[in-house]
Amino acid sequence: MACVAGSRLETLGAQALIIRRYIGSQVLFTTLAVAGLLTVILMSGRLIQFFDNAASGKIAVNLVTVVLWYRLPGFLELILPLGLFMGLLLVLGRLYLDNEMAVLSAAGIGPGQHIRWLTPTVALITVMTAGLAVWWTPYGYAEADRISAEQKERSAFDLIQPGRFQRVGDRMLYADLSDDRTLLRDVLILESAKDKDGRGERQIILQADEGLRVTDPRLGGAAIELRNGERWEVRPGEADFQRVRFDSYRMRMPQADAGEREVSTIKAVPTPELRARAAGEPKAAAEWGWRWSVICLVPVVSLLALPLSRVNPRQGRYLKLLPAIVLYISYVVLLVAVKNGVEKSELSDYAFWGVHLIYLSLGLFLLYGRPFRRARA
Repeated sequence: MACVAGSRLETLGAQALIIRRYIGSQVLFTTLAVAGLLTVILMSGRLIQFFDNAASGKIAVNLVTVVLWYRLPGFLELILPLGLFMGLLLVLGRLYLDNEMAVLSAAGIGPGQHIRWLTPTVALITVMTAGLAVWWTPYGYAEADRISAEQKERSAFDLIQPGRFQRVGDRMLYADLSDDRTLLRDVLILESAKDKDGRGERQIILQADEGLRVTDPRLGGAAIELRNGERWEVRPGEADFQRVRFDSYRMRMPQADAGEREVSTIKAVPTPELRARAAGEPKAAAEWGWRWSVICLVPVVSLLALPLSRVNPRQGRYLKLLPAIVLYISYVVLLVAVKNGVEKSELSDYAFWGVHLIYLSLGLFLLYGRPFRRARA
């Protein structure tokens, strides 16, 4: 009899191992698939913006992929928890729909066993999110910040897009470029300037056959020398104008704006340094709280997904999907609100703990409060 009982226990243990591996692998693959799809969707809009900046000369075309790569971790640190949350909802919902969860429940496998089975997958996603939030995201922001600063230091020649109008500083510029990008051809510059009394406005038009990059200390360094051209000055609504022909005309071209900087300085601060600054700097405290909150987000939403995935086979697996996503969004939005409050010194950084405790308590209540509600009924 002892041998028979031992063989049955070994069989049950092997079956439980198979089920655990099956559920864990399904959740992991679904998580990665959902995260990949969301990454493509969210990054597509960002990619369009980067290409628009490249087309307008705000960033070099060959740096678009590099900047996109550095910005990717900032998206993934929130996409991975959402992917795990939706992966749990889809996989466990399918198990409820196919009555497989009912069979497991009849075999004595409850929520505690489900949590143990899913712990390796949740731990893996948590470690990946921690690596993103603690190291990769700040590093990516720092590199994107460096590239943005380098782009802002480029000269006007580096920013010119041949054969199209573009804004360079306060001027509109149209020109063609030589192959080595050292000579401008068929230059046309439009500029608006106010009168000294500030009441009127005049339009200045510069037209030249060619332009060269020169260094002029009187103009503050880098300048453009226009050759063989004309300078027109007109006033809107008036017939009078001034026309001056020149052989050589130098003007300082201000550095073109590289667009709004894609990163905030505090987000590029390494985590050890950020932790040291959190005690006396509200922005550092808010960023520090956000980084560890993103890590805590993973196990809490995983716990929430277990009760939210319960569906009636007659209702379908997608019935609770929308409310669950709304609950996840409310979690993230509340964390963002707390972060903004800490930045403005309106809230303490302990408010992050309060948000996590609220949703953790909600998950425990939904998971284990069902038997108590039945007993009370």
